[in-house]
Amino acid sequence: MITLAVLGLEGATLRRTPAGGRAHLGGPEPLRGVEATLADLRRRGVRVALVCEMQRAAADSTLAALGWTVSDTPGGAGAVDAVVCGDEILAPPPAPYAVHHAMELAGTLDVRQVLVAGDTLALLEAGRAAGAGWVVGLLTGEARRSELEAAPHDAVLSSVNDLIALAVPAAPPR
Repeated sequence: MITLAVLGLEGATLRRTPAGGRAHLGGPEPLRGVEATLADLRRRGVRVALVCEMQRAAADSTLAALGWTVSDTPGGAGAVDAVVCGDEILAPPPAPYAVHHAMELAGTLDVRQVLVAGDTLALLEAGRAAGAGWVVGLLTGEARRSELEAAPHDAVLSSVNDLIALAVPAAPPR
């Protein structure tokens, strides 16, 4: 059972800015359907943590521009349960620290119940190095299918929206 989904902020939930290119003039742009997917994951009892290379101030600005909030308590109100920024860990992926810090912030104790999903080889390697139960490549950003399939992974999906069908418990009846 998955209790925490650790997702790359760029490439998994937001469109990547082209290398050397300018950011979208309207601000950060979420991938189609991602907000509903995040809400559905959380409704099903899966905590969601975002991992990014940017510093905390830039991440907070990006989240504010999207209207996304971070829950004060794991599972509480907000778009996500935690955000781990590059300036908060000793070394970025492929080191496992971002995944472990996400677990700490989200209150998750069992790394086997963690799903790590992203569009970079570094995040997949971090998931495997951390001991995550599921490591999933996403085709929404940087790496090509052949690159993701050559990295340590359990699945390669078209987008984060496909996570719902993977191994996430059904939403409780209302």
